[in-house]
Amino acid sequence: MGIHSKILVHWTGKDIESNPSANKSQLYVERLIDDLQNGLFTKRTTEAVIRKKKIKNLVRICFTEIRLSQARTHAERYGKLGIGFTRDFIMNKGGRPVIYIPFEIRKDGHLLENLIRTVYDKSVGNDEIHKSSKWIMTHVKRMSNGKGEDYYEEMEWRLVHDESPNNRHFIGKGHGVYRMRFAIRDIKVIIFTDEGTKQLALKNDIIKKYISEHMPMMATLEDCDSF
Repeated sequence: MGIHSKILVHWTGKDIESNPSANKSQLYVERLIDDLQNGLFTKRTTEAVIRKKKIKNLVRICFTEIRLSQARTHAERYGKLGIGFTRDFIMNKGGRPVIYIPFEIRKDGHLLENLIRTVYDKSVGNDEIHKSSKWIMTHVKRMSNGKGEDYYEEMEWRLVHDESPNNRHFIGKGHGVYRMRFAIRDIKVIIFTDEGTKQLALKNDIIKKYISEHMPMMATLEDCDSF
């Protein structure tokens, strides 16, 4: 059996989990409806990629290439609604696995990071090369945050906006917000925080209309623990 999963899962709901007084089940159902109708949400952000280097105005959507038995760990970190697509579906849109680098410098073992950073710095002033080097830098991620959280185990993939006017995978909505559109048939699995939220979603008329066309596998985090 291969170590890689054929399913890439996008997790959402971190903002929902941070609101202790919210009706989380209802908000997760509303989030799913929003994603089905408008596409996966992302917005421009800044990320510390390589030591002493932050990349600004990134537009990317992240996925974890993990087996469902590992779902709970990542749900706790990023939100407890998972929408999974095939690896080929994301790859055909231009998604790629990230390049992991160590958090701390260890003697001379930082050649790759230095080379990537040098190319990025020297590309300033040449818009075409700088855009390309920024796209590469956006696929770089630290293995950990230096505080005990291990990101390497996520096997993260990213779909990065290349800022091309011909890009058909990201739709700009204004104010730095973008959406990645998909069809219901593209979804292979939906992971809910619990059975109650799953049943609430199945009773929703809008969701019922979507799944009448295609029924993806539906699971809860508890179900995933048994996979």
